[in-house]
Amino acid sequence: MSSIQTLVEQVNQKRPVFTVTAGRTGTTYVTELFGLMPDTCSVHEPPPDFVRVMRKTRMVPASGHAFCVQTKLPAIAARPESRYVETSHLFCKGFFEQFLKLGVTPDLLILRRAPRAIALSLLSRNTVPARTPMGWKYLLSPADPGVLPLDKWPLLTDYQLCFWYALEIERRQALYQQYMAETGGRWFSTTADALRDYAVFRQMLTAFGFEWDETVDRRLPQRHETVSTTSHNLNARRVHIGKERLERLEQAVWERVSDHDPGLWPRVKSLYGI
Repeated sequence: MSSIQTLVEQVNQKRPVFTVTAGRTGTTYVTELFGLMPDTCSVHEPPPDFVRVMRKTRMVPASGHAFCVQTKLPAIAARPESRYVETSHLFCKGFFEQFLKLGVTPDLLILRRAPRAIALSLLSRNTVPARTPMGWKYLLSPADPGVLPLDKWPLLTDYQLCFWYALEIERRQALYQQYMAETGGRWFSTTADALRDYAVFRQMLTAFGFEWDETVDRRLPQRHETVSTTSHNLNARRVHIGKERLERLEQAVWERVSDHDPGLWPRVKSLYGI
């Protein structure tokens, strides 16, 4: 057996869970929730971080493959815990595909939030796709290959680019969820707000095959409440844009993307009651 095969087996034994999410969706909170479970490594954006090679991987997928084989998988395999959870939003930007090629079979947490809320949160942090340093470093760009086409995107506002990014992640979530359903993989779709309900939290753990004894079971509701009533990674400022203007800005984006994914608007409308 090759060293890569051995490494892949070691990672698969940890039954890893990764998130498919846009960021600004409650990932810090979810990290703490998984951290309540015994013998579980639950981390957000740990070293070695996917962001190190995300931009390069978008253009040269082989660089992502090398990063996974040489750096990321060895780091996961070296963790002493029997379960591994990582909530980084970078995973769905080229690395899920690399894991599958290598034979790693992660479980997927589809962590959602309404596109408008994501876009406003990103804008408040000056994290704009293809336009600001943090946006370029961490987010997908309309200029990247394989993303939702956005005609004449340089002419759009910062908010519209953030809104497009949220829609692109919605598109990826639907694709990855469909893949998991078709291949028999384990996945769970939810929001951070929904996970504040202890019953939903337990449903998620069950979906991913987590096990715990009676001692943990007695303490878990209170620990869940403590984590769920604590604020996590709040924005330092808010962006104020009138509702009518938001609707006009968003409509312009919808008009550009709807031909490329006709089902996107119905899905978003259904999920978030728009």
